[in-house]
Amino acid sequence: MHYPWRSQIVPDLLAAGGDTLESDWLPIPHCLHATYRASPHHSVLVLENLKAQGYKSADFAEGLSLDQAKAALEALARMHSLSLVLKVREGSDLLQRYPFLFKTAAATDSYQQLVERGLPQLARFLQRQADEHPGEDFACILEALSALRPRTRSVIASLLAPREPLALITHTDFWCSNLLFRTEEGVAEGAEGRPRCAILDWQMVAYSHPANDLALLLVSSLDARLRRAHAHELLDWYLASLERLCSALGVSIDALGYTAHMLYADFKRSQLLALLLCVGSVDVALGDTRTERRLMHVLRDLYDEGVLTDVVGGDE
Repeated sequence: MHYPWRSQIVPDLLAAGGDTLESDWLPIPHCLHATYRASPHHSVLVLENLKAQGYKSADFAEGLSLDQAKAALEALARMHSLSLVLKVREGSDLLQRYPFLFKTAAATDSYQQLVERGLPQLARFLQRQADEHPGEDFACILEALSALRPRTRSVIASLLAPREPLALITHTDFWCSNLLFRTEEGVAEGAEGRPRCAILDWQMVAYSHPANDLALLLVSSLDARLRRAHAHELLDWYLASLERLCSALGVSIDALGYTAHMLYADFKRSQLLALLLCVGSVDVALGDTRTERRLMHVLRDLYDEGVLTDVVGGDE
C-alpha cells in the first residue's frame, strides 16, 4: 500500500468537498513522488517545499501566538470538516473504509510505552525543581502522577476511543513542531496579516475525537498566560470554523446535536491524554527554561482543575 493517507484518504476528502474546493484548500503539502516496497523495505516520499513558499516553522520554546493558534485550528477544522462530511453525507464507516488507521489498541500500546519511559524522567525533574525552589510544592503533582501511573493504559484507551456524535479522522500528533506558518494578506475571512497554517506528519492519523487534537495543541504549544486567557476563545474559534466549513459542505453540526458545552467537556477530558503524550516526550521540553516553566504551569493548572485526579475510564 503506497502511503495510504496520501493515496486513499486525501483523494476521498477532496472528493467529499466537491468541485468547488480550491487546489490548496487542504492545509497539507502536495505529494510530488512516492514509492513503497515492502520487501526489502524501501520507501520514498517527496513533498513540495513549503519553506520555499514562505512558510516557516513555529518556535516551540516561544510557543504559538494567538493568531498562529487560530490559524492552526482553522486548518485543523478544514481537515476535520471534510472527514465529518465523508462520514455523515456518504454514510461511511471510516474504520472499515480505512483499516490502516491507527487503531486504539495499537495506539494505546505505543503511548503507554512512551509514558512509562517519560514518567520517571518527569519525576526526577520535578524533584529537582522542588529542591531548587523550596517555596513551590510539587509533592501533590508527583503523588497524582504516581496514582495515575497504574491505570495509564486504560485511561489512554478510553480517551483515544472515538466518541459520537463527533468521531472523525484526527491528526493525533497535532503540536507546533508539525506546523508551518506563512503570513498572508486577506487570509481567514479577510483579516490582514493573519497566518496561514500547513500541517505536516500525518503518519499517526487515527479515528478518534477532535478534542484530542485541540488539547494536544493547547497543552503543548501555548505559553501558560495565553492558554489560560484564551482557551475558551480558541475552542469557540475552532467550533465556529468547523460549523462554517461543514455548513458550506452540506452538513450541520447543530443537527448532529453537538454543542460548545459538549466541546468544553470533551476538551477537559482530552487534556489528560495530551498531558500523558507530553510526559512521553518530556525530553523535548527539558533543557530550556521557557519550556520547562511551561510544563510546570501545565502540570499545576491541570492538577488544580482536577484533570490529573479525575478518573477517566479504567478499571476502577
